[in-house]
Amino acid sequence: MAKKLHRFFGLILALWLVPASLTGAVLLYKNLLLQWLYPQLQQPLVTDLAIWGKVLDALPQRDYRFVRLANTERPWLELSRLDGSLEYWSASGELLLSRSQYQDFIGWCYEFHLHLFSADVGEQMIGVLGLLALLLVGSGLWQSWPRHWRWKLWRLPWSASSIRWSRQWHFVIAFWTAPLLVLTSLTGTAMLYNQQVQQALSWLFSDAEVTLPEVASEAYPVTQSQWALWLPVAQKQLPDGALRLASFRKKAEQELSIRAQLTGEWHPNGRTLIKLDPASSGVLSVQKATEMGQGKQLSQMIYPLHMAAVGGEFYKILLLLTGLIPLLLWGLGLVFYTQRQTFGKDKKTAP
Repeated sequence: MAKKLHRFFGLILALWLVPASLTGAVLLYKNLLLQWLYPQLQQPLVTDLAIWGKVLDALPQRDYRFVRLANTERPWLELSRLDGSLEYWSASGELLLSRSQYQDFIGWCYEFHLHLFSADVGEQMIGVLGLLALLLVGSGLWQSWPRHWRWKLWRLPWSASSIRWSRQWHFVIAFWTAPLLVLTSLTGTAMLYNQQVQQALSWLFSDAEVTLPEVASEAYPVTQSQWALWLPVAQKQLPDGALRLASFRKKAEQELSIRAQLTGEWHPNGRTLIKLDPASSGVLSVQKATEMGQGKQLSQMIYPLHMAAVGGEFYKILLLLTGLIPLLLWGLGLVFYTQRQTFGKDKKTAP
């Protein structure tokens, strides 16, 4: 049964799994590739938040959803517009680049890998496919698990029949890369079911509910801003952290939300949340990610593990190679399957 499941899912699921793995490998180096495609993005890093605040203050506040602040990997402001397009601004207030969703191959990779070109429906499909990918790896391990561990199990034949050659190479590569294949499939699927996974981990670790005091902010016109003041004020609350992302307000009574990354956080966008009163620039609340329940902190490690935000360059290269493995395994499996079918037909028709 496991052999039939593995063969069926391997032949069919590869239509999604192979391109998903390849596009994921590309996205690991998204920022470097952007600077290669668009040399104007090769800017010096400016760390003065007041300077970036002045750039934001000069923009129409109603036109944007959020902004990713500059850091070492992306020394520019990355603003997401309401229509889904992205803008990249320099510290001098120059618009360096405006990108639509499908403007370049990076955008195509992103939309396929995260949304399957179909937003919410695509994400639901990817969630199901991710679970099937785990079943694919599990069924392969189950039906190929050695009964007796011997050295010849790991020998890779260079001169043998295509059936034996492709089967052995498929088994050895799949066996040793299975932990990474499971890791990428598991974390990717968990990201799509983020809310359910977070609730399950919080229940498992008995996380206490965190309730922040409700403090009303004064009405402040959405069309006005004081980013040059707001950003430095938020940074003062976290001497050991860095501001990563800020959301644009949609209502006059809405508080200002800024996300930051503390030293002990893995998440590149930060999960520490600072809320300010836009009218007075006063601090309403600070919720540190490192003070949350253990279950919630574990759930916030899933995304960084999936996209190599931790582990350094060595781990990123491992994930890059992992992105190529499904294509290699599918090719070897296809050779084994077709040659076996041909051998079976020849055997039946032999005199």
